[in-house]
Amino acid sequence: MIYQGDAFKYILQTPQILSDIMSRQQSIFSESCDALAGKKMTELYLTGSGSSYNSAVSAAGFLQRILGIRVFTVYPADFMEEMEAINPDAVLIGISQQGTSVAVIEAMDKMRQSGRFAISVTGEYDTEITRHGDANIYIECGYEDAGATTKGYTASVLTLILFGLKLARQRGTLTNEEYESYQIRIKKIIDNMEPVLIQSREWCEKQVNSLLICSNLIVIAGGNLKPLLLEAVLKFSETCRFPVRGYGAEEFMHGMYNAVDRHTEFLYLFPSGGYELQRMQKLYHYYEHQGNKQYVLNFNPVKGLTGCFVNDKDFSVLEFALPLQMLFVLTSRGKGIDLNVPKDPDFHKYMKSKIEE
Repeated sequence: MIYQGDAFKYILQTPQILSDIMSRQQSIFSESCDALAGKKMTELYLTGSGSSYNSAVSAAGFLQRILGIRVFTVYPADFMEEMEAINPDAVLIGISQQGTSVAVIEAMDKMRQSGRFAISVTGEYDTEITRHGDANIYIECGYEDAGATTKGYTASVLTLILFGLKLARQRGTLTNEEYESYQIRIKKIIDNMEPVLIQSREWCEKQVNSLLICSNLIVIAGGNLKPLLLEAVLKFSETCRFPVRGYGAEEFMHGMYNAVDRHTEFLYLFPSGGYELQRMQKLYHYYEHQGNKQYVLNFNPVKGLTGCFVNDKDFSVLEFALPLQMLFVLTSRGKGIDLNVPKDPDFHKYMKSKIEE
């Protein structure tokens, strides 16, 4: 499929899109919350592929805390393999922004055929996935006519978080006061996105020339920013088309450091505090001494992008996604890659991994 949109413009639209989602919560979640009212729910499964799966990972920890039940993120194929072990009162959330993921649709069908409950989360009205769930939640970000998801990822994360808040208040695991406090904190991040975008663009444009010749990138994250690892690895691989890996700081230190050579470059996502912050600072200084190129978010005000973030312990994924997205879009442009033209146009046709129009 050939796209016509501009991924960079979609990034710039993110603050308004997220603000609109905040203002439309009642209508967005009325169908799903009504369907779940009074229903026993012992476990929640979130399934998807690509950025849809990554958005689930970014929201799952928060959902588990506020709902007071186990929340699992699982790829569709793995979910279908594990069906026999799933609790009868489990609920499945199937996520597909374009609504065409064959594997997600099959997982939802199997869930419902077993007598369990499934809800779709999609950005497209009247798309195929909406005909395979007991209820639907729409990611109100508009059509993303681009080969690499940007605004759709961020809007998906926010939609899942807000759905969890609505459901937690409905189930009584959150008080009205707690619910409103979370809403205020999310709004603070969205209101601060314009200055984040301005400073991110300036910083990203300075990094692009160096990244153009990158041949081996490792992303390191800690604390509340670890959920961004999968999305960072996916998008840099997809758009810039050089080898990319991602690890939590401690995981990297237990073996993966052996794969580092003088050509290895690092992109760090520093948490605002905690044990891993100190460990990552030490890691950064070690490879600075070794002479490896390093790109830094939330640390080192001289070389890195810092000072513009709210650094909320639960919701920072929403704001840190913006400079990451700018960085991979600008780098791919600098490399002369057209993100709207797939490198292998026959891949999905052969694999039948998406429903083709």
